[in-house]
Amino acid sequence: MGRRKTKQVKVGDIYIGSEYPVRVQSMLNTDTMDTEACVEQAIRIIDAGGELVRITAPGVKEAKNLANIHAELRRRGYTTPLSADIHFNPEAAMEAAKHVEKVRINPGNFVDKRATFQTLVYTDEEYGEELRRLREKFTAFLDVCREHGTAVRIGTNHGSLSDRIMSRYGNTPAGMVEATMEYLRVCRDEEFDNVVISLKSSDCRVMVEAVRLLVRQMEKEGMDYPLHLGVTEAGEGEDGRIRSAVGIGTLLNEGLGDTIRVSLTEEPEREIPEALALSILCGRVDVGVEPVKLDGCYSRPVLVADISKVDCIDEAVMEKLDFHVAAVNDPVYGDMLRGGVRAPEIIYTEALGPELTKLPDSVTVVVPFEMIDVAHVYNRKAAALISDKEFLRLSRPVEGDGIFVEVRNGKFMNADLARKLKENKSAVVVLTLDVASVAVYRVYLGGLERLGIENRVIIRLISKEKDVSTLRLLAAANLGGLFLDRLGYGLWLSCTGVPDAFYGVQLSRDILQSAGVRRYKTEFISCPGCGRTLYNLQESVARVKEAFGHLSRLKIAVMGCIVNGPGEMGDADYGYVGAGNGKVNLFRGKAMVRVGVPEGEAIEALKQLIIESGDWND
Repeated sequence: MGRRKTKQVKVGDIYIGSEYPVRVQSMLNTDTMDTEACVEQAIRIIDAGGELVRITAPGVKEAKNLANIHAELRRRGYTTPLSADIHFNPEAAMEAAKHVEKVRINPGNFVDKRATFQTLVYTDEEYGEELRRLREKFTAFLDVCREHGTAVRIGTNHGSLSDRIMSRYGNTPAGMVEATMEYLRVCRDEEFDNVVISLKSSDCRVMVEAVRLLVRQMEKEGMDYPLHLGVTEAGEGEDGRIRSAVGIGTLLNEGLGDTIRVSLTEEPEREIPEALALSILCGRVDVGVEPVKLDGCYSRPVLVADISKVDCIDEAVMEKLDFHVAAVNDPVYGDMLRGGVRAPEIIYTEALGPELTKLPDSVTVVVPFEMIDVAHVYNRKAAALISDKEFLRLSRPVEGDGIFVEVRNGKFMNADLARKLKENKSAVVVLTLDVASVAVYRVYLGGLERLGIENRVIIRLISKEKDVSTLRLLAAANLGGLFLDRLGYGLWLSCTGVPDAFYGVQLSRDILQSAGVRRYKTEFISCPGCGRTLYNLQESVARVKEAFGHLSRLKIAVMGCIVNGPGEMGDADYGYVGAGNGKVNLFRGKAMVRVGVPEGEAIEALKQLIIESGDWND
């Protein structure tokens, strides 16, 4: 499974395309008019390994100052190409093209006016007239880029599509693709090939689906432009890294992507190590068989909590798994347990104890096959984990709540095992790898489908990786895509190299949430910030997280400015958007409901808005 073949695009002294390494990049969050600050931050990005630096240019004056930033970097011996980021202003784009090696424009607002998010109807004549205007203005921009040898990124974002596109395609991956293709068709007609494309969203599934759709459409129309990948507004900390790995890693592992950015609400140089690691970890495995494209059916996969490193199961262990004393009291067993929103549906344990007796009936306890008889003393429904060889030797059913059949390291299904699984449709297949490889998982799942085996399949990874930062990227990039595509009945991470006995459970939750199939905690999306940012974004994200992190059912967006405001927040329930002069605008969905709230009052105002809307849940 190799890289998708693309054109080679020259950006300054580097090339982007399938014949070159995946390029990593970041974006400044300094004021574009502050030349010294921009240069210093660009140098930090470059020294960290960044191969391209993007800078916002909201207006013509900022675009002109790119020349000073560019010149100072060159004076200091840095030749890394610069890219201007443009929204709403074709004049700024044309000015920037004279001074930097690449210009990013957004099809949603380069020519079209700011989206109103209203349901509008366009006649064919009106639609065609807007396309003619788009072609005229975009062609003029391409002429300037051609004159100066400037590359172009056509960067489409979910949530910032034009009213015209949304009138016929909605705010969908298909709409993102058509918005992009409108511009690519102009590039083709004008024979301008120095083009890179990106389709981004804060929703990993939307981003992945949009890129896949675009690649298919480009193939139909004979185009092979390189791709830039990123999950926009991924957030910060571990959540932001895992969400980025799920989206970017899924596509890299499919051979898609020629340059990447991990967008974090942190100092931009901190994005580079994550991007470099993803570029190394992904897209390197070739199993010799093309993975089968499958239609998934698991919209809400189960979580398997591997607590095999726990020596004694007590109340503290149960609390770690989000099981707490219920109102029900059993006359024999005493206080029973109830599961919270983060509780697993399946627990794998190699230790036994009376706490297992108190679990809700909805929870399945799984133990090694040799422990099953003793386990039934503590939990009559306990199920056995059995190897495929032991399963074939079974002559009678095993007592308990079903059986889990483990197949290790992608060994292909033989005829005897296939027959026995068909005879025992309730048996759950546990597909276990010691080295994460989405290709091997997909090949194996395809083999099950070809043999007509309909048993549920749990995806298990047993990792000895000791470095948590590597482990989370590796697991998210290789497992997340399976759940984006709804292919796994459950996720089971056994992190044997990490001392924390519960880290695998936490990481599993984060991967499933990033894949959009489970919600265990408040989901925060936040832009990384740029020169347009109108307040201290990192501090604001920290305050919002502290105040609302316990509201498990909500998605809250924290944005630096109106460009990343109502549109780019996508499907967030609430938004906290910088408005300048120490003020914040508050959104419910895409509707701005509070304007110019002083920053010191904004957290409380958002809390009241959530309460008034009936979404506050302690």
